[in-house]
Amino acid sequence: MGEEDTGKTPNKFPWFEPFACEGCGDCITVCPTGSLELLDNENQKVPKAWVTNPDTCIGCGKCAKACIVGAVQMTRYVDMAKKRYKEEERPV
Repeated sequence: MGEEDTGKTPNKFPWFEPFACEGCGDCITVCPTGSLELLDNENQKVPKAWVTNPDTCIGCGKCAKACIVGAVQMTRYVDMAKKRYKEEERPV
């Protein structure tokens, strides 16, 4: 049985650590809702993965499983994570 958007707040939410992200895009590829993007920032050598559409994220954890460097973990602080992605438009 696959993950699906039930309209409910997820129990967990991805938390990206931009300093650890190597910009490979594996998390983007596995995201079933297209909630993630690689963003360029003039202060970074590589683009960084970020939740650009937190309202569509279903908290499935596929992004965390796909990240071989551990730059994304799942947190139970869902409201705090959603607020972060809405207020910080780009990883710093």
